[in-house]
Amino acid sequence: MTSLKNKQKTIALFDNTPYQTGVDVQLNELLSYKQQEKLQLQPRATAAYQQLAGNYLAKIKGRGMEFAEVRHYQSGDDVRTIDWSVTARTGKAHTKLFHEEKERPVFILLDLSDSMIFGSQFVFKSVQACHLASLLSWQAKQRGDRLGGIVFNQQQVAELKPTGRSKGLMRFIHQSQQLCVPQPFKNNDHPQSLLLQLKRLSRLVQTGSQIHLISDFSQLDESCQKLLTLINRHNQINAWQISDPLEQLLPKKALKTQLQINSLNGSGFFKKNASKDYQDAATLRQQKIENTFIKQGIPLYNICASSPLMEQFHVPAR
Repeated sequence: MTSLKNKQKTIALFDNTPYQTGVDVQLNELLSYKQQEKLQLQPRATAAYQQLAGNYLAKIKGRGMEFAEVRHYQSGDDVRTIDWSVTARTGKAHTKLFHEEKERPVFILLDLSDSMIFGSQFVFKSVQACHLASLLSWQAKQRGDRLGGIVFNQQQVAELKPTGRSKGLMRFIHQSQQLCVPQPFKNNDHPQSLLLQLKRLSRLVQTGSQIHLISDFSQLDESCQKLLTLINRHNQINAWQISDPLEQLLPKKALKTQLQINSLNGSGFFKKNASKDYQDAATLRQQKIENTFIKQGIPLYNICASSPLMEQFHVPAR
């Protein structure tokens, strides 16, 4: 961890990135993304998701519609908007009028649980997740959207109802910074999980919302998939998978010696000839995650913790 800190201090001096330590998040790091709020950025989606993705940070189409008034039905009106209760009461056909919501709710689910407290090269996944959430938050504010969401680690959770202007933005950034540092686990604490937060999100989210899921999705299971189906039915979801290269492939140098593995379940040694099994298991795990989102029709973007966030986006040519 010390070497990662020293490396990050050196990087910050030379390439002007907002990262300072790589293992925790400072407020000024998250505030620095205000400089990117007006850029129409596009993530570098894999081929499997390019058709689903579109311009995720562009002015989002299909905002929610808010009821305005009822008037007499006129030729050409959509029959699906007929107000049948008023029509039955007056004996004359009436139709509902709607206007487009100017402030669309944007919800960010930010996973800072234990599996996210890991990084082998540049920053921890949790740190990269906070930077991404900050970028998305500033973009939402620039569009005039209300911002809310859920931030959670293994011990704590913050539920934020959508709020407009700077209030929603600053509340979310503050909670991201606070919960990025895990707290000591107490006996009366209830462990938080992705499933619990998706349940919470399904109750919190408003129809027609834009939702960003930021996680490594290590806890994604069938129960989570069912909730995604429910939430995705009336909302637009983007999934952001935070990853680290070491999760997919062990470095060659490390395989020349016997690796000791320490975990909560005990210690052991990683055999040299087990590298293929490690990679195969990682590939299978990744395929399951991708297949889940493909079936849901949800764009999945991979953000790596091994390089600065802004290097993983491009600005479309005008």
